Formats: sequence, C-alpha cells, structure tokens
Amino acid sequence: MTLVAALAALAAPGALAARSPAYDVAFQGTGTEHQVDLKLQIEDTGDCEAAEHVDVTATLDWSVSWSSVHPGARPGRANTAAVKGSRFTGTDVKDACEPDDEAPPGWDSEASCNTALATSGAPQLATSVRGQRLVLTLAAPAFAVPDGAGCPLVVRNDQLAAHAAVPLSRLHALNRGRTLTVRVGTALPGPGDRYAPVRDCSAPTKPYDGYRTDDHCRDRLTWSGAVTVTRTS
Repeated sequence: MTLVAALAALAAPGALAARSPAYDVAFQGTGTEHQVDLKLQIEDTGDCEAAEHVDVTATLDWSVSWSSVHPGARPGRANTAAVKGSRFTGTDVKDACEPDDEAPPGWDSEASCNTALATSGAPQLATSVRGQRLVLTLAAPAFAVPDGAGCPLVVRNDQLAAHAAVPLSRLHALNRGRTLTVRVGTALPGPGDRYAPVRDCSAPTKPYDGYRTDDHCRDRLTWSGAVTVTRTS
C-alpha cells in the first residue's frame, strides 16, 4: 500500500471511529402505568343502559445495553433486553349503571388479569453530538398486553424513552473501565423529552343505533431509571 493510500484509509470515517474511544451504554428503568376507565352506554333518552369498569396496572421493568458505542456513530444492535418482572394485573367488570339497576341480559361479566407483559418491539439507541455534549436518545423495549389477557390496555411505549446529555469533557476524561450515570424518568426530563404522567384516555362515541358511549378514563404513567456509560477502550 502506498503512503497516500495508507493515509486515506486512516482518514476514512470507519477507521476514525474504530480508533476513537468506545463505550458501553446501559439503559435501565422501572415504573407503573395505572388506568381507570368507566364506560356508560347511554340511550337516546338519556337513560344509562349498562356500565363497564376497567381498573388495570402495568408494572414495567427493563434493562438493556449496547456495546462498543462510538460518540456520533450509529450504534449496533442492543444486547438481549431483560424485562423480567414486567406484569399486567387488573379487572374488567360489566354490570348495571347503578347498584340497584339491572343490566341487559347477557351483559354482566367480570374478568381478572394477572400475566407477564409481552414485548412487541426492540429497544433503540441513537447518538448525536450537539455543541459540547453527547446526547443519547434511548427507547425501552416496547411492551404489549398478551392476547387473551381478558383486560384492555395499550401501554404508552412512546413515553418510555429518554434523552441523556453528557458533556464531552466528562466523557473524554473517563479512564478505561470507569463509569458515569445520568438519572432519567418522568420526573427528570432530558433535552426534548415531553412527558405526560397523567393522560385523559377518554374515548366517547357519537350516538349510533340508539346508543352512545360516555367514557371517563384516566391513565397515570410514572417511571424512573438510569443511563450508564462505561468506557471500554
């Protein structure tokens, strides 16, 4: 190889990334999502025909990591994500609008749920250098209620994400094997994070075939966690 070719190879982006310090990145979090929903079936006359009461809780727990991350470069795939301890519990009760009322025939029922949550998407990591900071953009594994659970909930996976900003000076000062940690979560938003711990999840319907749905739903999601960066080379 000629001298010119050797210099060109060293100057290539891949070669520069390979020679720059590498880091392992870990993203860990725990939290809960609690949803309470009261649906009332209202007749055209204004009378309440039947009710549905949903009270469910998702307990979220995840831990995932990426190896050999170079600042500003595209990370590789995450190592295996652990979500052990993530569960879904609650009840879905269909009954009369008032205790002394009678529901329509065949309406009364009660379902209970207690099952492990499934995962429906891989965790994500992106890095970008903004001024004098490295910004890590992370998303937890996507959670889903398994089919046949008996109770409804769509986990707010878009909120299980974080931006962690690390000063480049602190990053470059790390010795090999040393670690720095950034706390994240709904109470600690990073740059660009827009968390909504409490959300109105009501979905009333317009009159149809003599009925409409009056819906009163509240969803509370809180989580906390940490992003850990360890220098490996």
